[in-house]
Amino acid sequence: MAANNPPTLHHYIPQFLLREWIVKGRLFRYLEPRPGKVVEHLKPTSAVGAKERLYEMSGVPAEMAQLIESDFLRLLDNAAADAHKLILAKNFAALNSKARSAWTNFILSLFIRGPDALAAYKAGFKAVYDKPNPATQAKYEAMKAPNDPPTVEEFFEKFFPDRGTTEAMKQFPGVLQNEDLGKHVINMGWNVLEIDAGAFLMSDAPLVMSNGIGRPEGHLTLPISPRHLFVATNNRQTLNWIKGMGAKAIVRRTNELVVGRARHFVVADDHRQRRFIENRFGKSQEKSIAELFSEKYMSPEAT
Repeated sequence: MAANNPPTLHHYIPQFLLREWIVKGRLFRYLEPRPGKVVEHLKPTSAVGAKERLYEMSGVPAEMAQLIESDFLRLLDNAAADAHKLILAKNFAALNSKARSAWTNFILSLFIRGPDALAAYKAGFKAVYDKPNPATQAKYEAMKAPNDPPTVEEFFEKFFPDRGTTEAMKQFPGVLQNEDLGKHVINMGWNVLEIDAGAFLMSDAPLVMSNGIGRPEGHLTLPISPRHLFVATNNRQTLNWIKGMGAKAIVRRTNELVVGRARHFVVADDHRQRRFIENRFGKSQEKSIAELFSEKYMSPEAT
C-alpha cells in the first residue's frame, strides 16, 4: 500500500490471529444481524474483524487522518505477529524483552480497539475534555468578540465540534500502551494450554481478564488458535487451578465468555459449534473497561 494511499479498512482483530482459524482459505464467520438471528458465512480474514475508517482522525489534514492505523497499529500488530509464532510454538525461551513488550502491547490494545469500546472511550474522553473550566472560561471572556457564544464550550462546539474526539484519537496510542499495566503483564507468568479435543472460538471480544489483574488470583486468557489458549497468571497456583479444571471445562468456559461478550462476530474453524454460538452470541451484559470509563465521566455526578 502506497504511503500516499493508506488503507481505510481498519482491523481491530488482526489477520495474523484470525488466520489460525482458516480452513481451505476461509473462516466460518457468525453474525447476529438482528437479535436472536445468527447467520453463518465463509469469509477470508480480510473481511472479518474490520471496520471502514475505524481509527480515522477527524479535524486533521487528510494525509494524517489514517496515521493511527498505518503508523501505529500496523507496526504493533506486525511485531505481535512475530511474538505470536513463538508463543504458539511454546518457545518462551526465544521471547526477548522486545517480543514480550510487543505481545503485551497487543494484549492491552484488545481492551479498547474494538468498535464499541473505541466509541465509548471517545465519548468518555470528550466528556472530560469538554468539562467546564473556570480558568479557561475567564481567559475566553477576556478575548471573545461581542458576537461569540457566551461560554468557551459553546464556542468550541460551534466552530470546532470534533475537538474532543480528535484529541481522544491523538491520545489513543498512549492510552493503549499504559506503562504500569504493561509492566505488570510483562512480569506475569506466560503459558499456553493446548487441547486435543474441541476447539476454541474467536470473536471481537476474545481477551478475558478474570478476578482483577492486580489480585493474586487474577489472570488473562486469549485464544491464539483453535487448539491453543494463551494464559497469563500472577502465580503458579492460579495456573494449576486453571489446568485442574480439565480441557473440556476450559474450552467450554472460554468459549462461553468469548461468544457471550461478542457484539460483531464470532469465528470458528468449522460449523460444529453453531448451536452453541446461536444460544450465546452477545448474551453477556459485561461492560468493557472503556464503557465503564465512559459511564463514569459522562454521568451528571462526575467531577
